[in-house]
Amino acid sequence: MPSTVDPSRPARKTGSRRHPRRIALVAVLALAACSDTAAEPPEVLRLASPGTVVDCGTFRLEDRQLPQEAGLCLLGAARQGQIARLEVTAPTTEGDPITTVYATRPDGGVEVVEDNRRDSRGSREVTREVCTGPAIGEYGLQFSQCGKPPE
Repeated sequence: MPSTVDPSRPARKTGSRRHPRRIALVAVLALAACSDTAAEPPEVLRLASPGTVVDCGTFRLEDRQLPQEAGLCLLGAARQGQIARLEVTAPTTEGDPITTVYATRPDGGVEVVEDNRRDSRGSREVTREVCTGPAIGEYGLQFSQCGKPPE
């Protein structure tokens, strides 16, 4: 395929000399690619026996709210001491996706793992909390209290 030359752009030099900023950019991009790996699931899901976890669904919310059935599924499992899983991905105001995995525990609490590594204006980390008092609020799930999981 013939190459075309844009006369408005300066010609690039070719050769074996490496540009330090280009190498740094490649290193940053490589690290960013590593951050796309899935976050560790909530502890209760890793410890659950296969086939015992209630699946409340996986949702990608754009301009809509979490379906009420999904919230009711999670709340019902929490009340009955069952282990259940719900995954919700919702965009930030800028459109960056934040994925949250909710997992109920036999004691009625809910493990919440929020992955905001793809949020360009956020902390770019994975947070883990154990919450109590789950309820369905105006914008989805809400809790009466959340804190760091026990070590």
